[in-house]
Amino acid sequence: MDSLINCVECKDSDLIVFGDGPKTDEDKVNVDKVHSLFYKIKGFKSVTLHFRDENQGLAQSVIQGINAVFECYDSVIVLEDDLIVSKDFLSFMNDSLATYHSRADIWSISGYTPSIEIPSDYSEDTFLVQRPQCWGWATWKDRWMQVDWDAKDASVLKDRKQKKSFNLGGNDLSRTMAIWKKGNLDAWAIRWVFSAWIKHSWTLNPVHSKIKNVGFSNAATHRGWNDKRHYVEISSKIITLNPEIQPDQRIIDAFKAHHDLGLVSRVGYFLRLHNLGYKQIKRFLR
Repeated sequence: MDSLINCVECKDSDLIVFGDGPKTDEDKVNVDKVHSLFYKIKGFKSVTLHFRDENQGLAQSVIQGINAVFECYDSVIVLEDDLIVSKDFLSFMNDSLATYHSRADIWSISGYTPSIEIPSDYSEDTFLVQRPQCWGWATWKDRWMQVDWDAKDASVLKDRKQKKSFNLGGNDLSRTMAIWKKGNLDAWAIRWVFSAWIKHSWTLNPVHSKIKNVGFSNAATHRGWNDKRHYVEISSKIITLNPEIQPDQRIIDAFKAHHDLGLVSRVGYFLRLHNLGYKQIKRFLR
């Protein structure tokens, strides 16, 4: 919140907070502490709080929260609670939402960009990839409402060519979809990514990240095997948006390489898919 309030646009922004309820009675004290922080928030055009008494889980919380926002607004900027934003984060998001609203082939705007190698002769301040990010992002109501949250079209991934195409965003995608389909993962983002792919759409990323994730603690629900690779420094460098920007295959390849799973992670995904003691083994390794 401290970093977000540093954005000049806060005074013209409506802040809507969704807080899930505790999973256990032991969690209630800390959840209440987090919720209490938002009663003191100032500096926004308005602040609206929605706190649940019961735990809905990650996927339902995000989907229902964004659905609620779209009852009143045509676009949304989404932040989870473990992110630090650059001073120009809201400026970049708002400008991008305005610039690319009419481009149906752009599905979302990402504030987070992983540490990938950008070609030295690449002249744009942003780039396009097929994989939406879920750490500080934005989209429009008309895109969000196209999502089939049951992912009924996921059967296309049985085709080897289609699966390869989907995995151009990283070879973890088809594995994550399989784990979710089996009911072993409480996730919304993989369905969001899948919908973007089905619609042949792109996500706009800044070359220099506007988001830093600081939530990789032992208590994090979805902490991975090697989260250090996601560490980046944020930049407030002024961005020039090109309304006609097109994908660059070199960056797509670098982006895929960053997200592709190594051997240990592939084993972990296999264990999780088949209910072979994934959580117990992960705790032991940590």
